[in-house]
Amino acid sequence: MITDDFDYLAPGGRSYTIASGLIAGLKKNSRVLEIACGRGEAACALAEKFKCHVEAFDIDPVMVEYSRKKAESRDLAEHVDFFVKDGRDMDFGEGKYDLVLAEGGALTYIGREEGVARCADLLKEGRYLALMDLIYTRDDVPQPVRDAYEEGVYRYLTEIQYRKLLESNGFEVVFAAMLPQSAWDRYYMQMRRKVLSHRNKYTKEFKDSMAREIDVYYNYGGIFSVGYFYAIARLARKKQVKPAPKNLRIPLAFSFVR
Repeated sequence: MITDDFDYLAPGGRSYTIASGLIAGLKKNSRVLEIACGRGEAACALAEKFKCHVEAFDIDPVMVEYSRKKAESRDLAEHVDFFVKDGRDMDFGEGKYDLVLAEGGALTYIGREEGVARCADLLKEGRYLALMDLIYTRDDVPQPVRDAYEEGVYRYLTEIQYRKLLESNGFEVVFAAMLPQSAWDRYYMQMRRKVLSHRNKYTKEFKDSMAREIDVYYNYGGIFSVGYFYAIARLARKKQVKPAPKNLRIPLAFSFVR
């Protein structure tokens, strides 16, 4: 599968966002919340496709202003509300939304355990959380890979650990998949072009970090150690969610040696 990127800042693209809306059964009167909306492409895509109301926030004022202008240019301003907010402070009430969208590793950035629990509170019973997040696909992740992706700040789960986290907060996973290799290739190709372009005013720190991540992914075992987990989970607190099997993940039949 060749994935589209549009104006996304992570592997994936519009096709995944729209799939989330379709599975969630979005309609004109549906309410959506997007966490860490970045450049606003996903929020605009949902508003454009389903004519629903989307609230989308990001901690970066520059990103929010960019997103607002995008919505205006596409005649979507009445459907999308972009605002500045720290994702660790999602004080939006309870039981309000039909879909919470957390793409681009948003839950990792704001604090995964607290974020999932808060999403459960924000959703109406029986409604959906759609997420994309980086995970480890093996237990023996090479140290250069950990250093590049964790940056001394983050930590990542395996698929089975992520599923258990969702289940412990009352979610039932209704769809899950790993993004294809094409998603990584297109994302890194796009980011490499951007950091090398003189028109983009990225900091030297960001450019160095991205260059190191790309190098580690292709040359030091990252391609065999990390994946991008796409899951849609239904809030089912009134339903007993059966725990995931202990040995759900099939171990890789090889180890990477550099």
